[in-house]
Amino acid sequence: TYKLYSNSGRWTFNGGIRANYWSFNKEWLISPRLSTTYVPDWNADFDFRLAVGLYHQAPFYKEIRTETTDKYGNTSLLLNKNIKAQRSLHVVLGADYYFRLWNRPFKFTAEAYYKPGDRVNPYYVDNVRIRYLGTNNAVAQTAGIDLKLFGEFVPGTDSWISFSWMYSKENL
Repeated sequence: TYKLYSNSGRWTFNGGIRANYWSFNKEWLISPRLSTTYVPDWNADFDFRLAVGLYHQAPFYKEIRTETTDKYGNTSLLLNKNIKAQRSLHVVLGADYYFRLWNRPFKFTAEAYYKPGDRVNPYYVDNVRIRYLGTNNAVAQTAGIDLKLFGEFVPGTDSWISFSWMYSKENL
């Protein structure tokens, strides 16, 4: 974490890296991330944020199984040793506004996000069972906004009202 004070306000930078090795398919998963927050001098009741990160999600056991059917119609499950971790880029832009209402503290938060992904492992729902295809043959993207008003609507009790909108699609 690094803080920078300027004539226009305070900047905070936070960065990190997450790394692990998946021995199943011998894949290194490196996930860097960076976020910055700006609190302007003109009004310390506001803060503005930008966060960017690359994320990897190694599949669980059910996600690495793939179905194969032989020429006689017999179906069997095999573990796909060539499967890779799903990967996505996350970009989040947000702001907070702190204020008092009815002599109590409140906070309004707004965030917009965009998350494109590749090497996605698609699935379908069979009644109540989720069936993963066990392959990385899809790309996807998600975008949305989250709005939240947090405070003490009833004195002494934390509560909130939120609204979210999300758009997501996948291409096999």
